[in-house]
Amino acid sequence: MKTLTVALKENGYNIYLGKGVLEKFKSLCEKKSLPKRMFFVIDENVLRLHKNYLLTFLIDEKKDLVYKFPSGEKSKSFKQISELHKVMPENKLGRDTLVVAVGGGVTGDAVGFAASIFMRGVPVVHIPTTLLAAVDSSVGGKTGINFNNTKNIIGSFYQPKFVLIDTNFFSSLPEKEITCGLGEIIKYAYLTGQNFYDQVFLDFNSFYQKDFSKTEKLIASSISVKAEVVSSDEKETGLRKILNFGHTFAHAFESELHFKIKHGEAVIAGIICALYLSHEKGFITEEQLKKFLYLPKQISLPASLKKLDKEKLYWVMLSDKKNRDGKIKFVLLKNLGKILLDVEAEKVEVFNSFEKMFQNC
Repeated sequence: MKTLTVALKENGYNIYLGKGVLEKFKSLCEKKSLPKRMFFVIDENVLRLHKNYLLTFLIDEKKDLVYKFPSGEKSKSFKQISELHKVMPENKLGRDTLVVAVGGGVTGDAVGFAASIFMRGVPVVHIPTTLLAAVDSSVGGKTGINFNNTKNIIGSFYQPKFVLIDTNFFSSLPEKEITCGLGEIIKYAYLTGQNFYDQVFLDFNSFYQKDFSKTEKLIASSISVKAEVVSSDEKETGLRKILNFGHTFAHAFESELHFKIKHGEAVIAGIICALYLSHEKGFITEEQLKKFLYLPKQISLPASLKKLDKEKLYWVMLSDKKNRDGKIKFVLLKNLGKILLDVEAEKVEVFNSFEKMFQNC
């Protein structure tokens, strides 16, 4: 079991990673003196696929309350949060209760938000079951829901007591979910440097072969990158903005496609746009562009992206919560490990990056 740390001034926590680490859950809770009353909110697909495993190491059917959480982006809504907040008081759950979110990014984001506002905050633990949630959304304390077709527009920063990542869950992931996780891992390759980029390239096929014993080191390295950034900038006032590389574009694609595109696919498309825009702005050369595009181009993008209207995408991007003074703020690339923050671009430059990305679909 690998132990990684998110070192914050307040409410820092550990991330535990490894094959079969679910069996450590109860002992970790005892060691950290967490509440014995537990409310498990588990993605319905995870519960169906891994019920016996969960009953063996996680759930005590005689005393634990289990809520089957509906899968899909639609669950990141006020309606679903209300459902959770209805169930909790009905079962006399309160601040003496530990909320445990078991599932992918949708489950973690929504349940984390629900925990953050119920009785002004109850303790929560994240057990991500997808590669994407493991390397991204479960780490950093960002919680949230979608509203008015805008991604993560309502939410809070709320740190978990700990994160437990058992790679056994990844064995049941379909190929698209592996792609989702790789989208974020590829992002980290641009944020760090040549060695990380080369390692992602070498291990690329191992992810699809589900050889997680081979890729665990890279998963841990990805988590470490995010943990280090979050430790330096918990509330996204500066450095943490680098984690949005490709995401300004990606969130617009998701919104315009009504969340029918996988987040990782949207991120890959967003990274491609960000690379083309970096070239448009003169930050990277033609030679660098070709080199940096090689990795994301290994992933096939859905044809539905080609049908998007550039004008509509642009207006969605203008509503991004990271913007200031009504202007889109982009995270762009100067070189591997050299990221530019809060870059503004002309509308025609943004449209050109859309058009070039469409050609890769």
